Amino acid sequence: MSTQQASLELMRLINGYQISQVIHVAASFGIADLLKDGPRTSAEIAEATGTHARSMYRLLHALASAGVVEEQPDSRFSLTDIGECLRSDSPHTRAAWATMIGRPHAWQAWGELRHSVTTGDPAFEHLQGVRLWEWRAERPEEARLAGAAQSEVSRGFFEAIADAFDFSRFRCIVDVGGGQGQLLGGILARHPGSKGILYDLPEIVTSAPAVLREHGVADRCEAVGGDMFSSVPQGGDVYLLTRVMLDHEDAKVSAILRSCRSAMGASGRLMSSNG
Repeated sequence: MSTQQASLELMRLINGYQISQVIHVAASFGIADLLKDGPRTSAEIAEATGTHARSMYRLLHALASAGVVEEQPDSRFSLTDIGECLRSDSPHTRAAWATMIGRPHAWQAWGELRHSVTTGDPAFEHLQGVRLWEWRAERPEEARLAGAAQSEVSRGFFEAIADAFDFSRFRCIVDVGGGQGQLLGGILARHPGSKGILYDLPEIVTSAPAVLREHGVADRCEAVGGDMFSSVPQGGDVYLLTRVMLDHEDAKVSAILRSCRSAMGASGRLMSSNG
């Protein structure tokens, strides 16, 4: 790579935050869903979203420069393969993640990265005075969006887990911190002789029934809201902790493990993955 190319690539990286916000705004307005049936002009999209027409054109032009949409010769815009993944109904959607990542609480926390590097303390807690999960617990809509975003980015990972291990030996599977149920739903769909308990914060599991119905296991899975640091549902043959413990310091992790140990019988098992 030449020095000039390296300089241009560095500029692309430096300005990456601009594209992040462009995609976030596009996702929050549902632009990909408006384009799923075919190309539309920026004026049509502006009318449908109640936005400023000229500014919407500039937003779409920025999306085109990033390869998310394509501007047609007749000044209409259409989705690219990348843009298709912003559709809310795409099996590979990242719409919720794009919407969440540009929300003020997430955006501002990244702006305090220097504080974290200097002190070792979480930037989010420095800004908000509470930990992220505590903050979301008081804001159900933010918690719901975070759960949807995590389900999106973890879907392939969860499918790999469900395919890699034979869970049929377990009568009752408890997924602790299981979000909206993508992993547990996939496991139960593969093992019709098992039932499950999905356990997470109350504001997160409220969205679980739709996910469980999508997997066809709603009749075999109970969604329970609670605090995993205090207790978890009893009666499970195996307790799953998937991408849960990496979010917490040692004392909190110990509390989660104690909760699971207290709930399981002598033959119970604990399975954990932080991949």
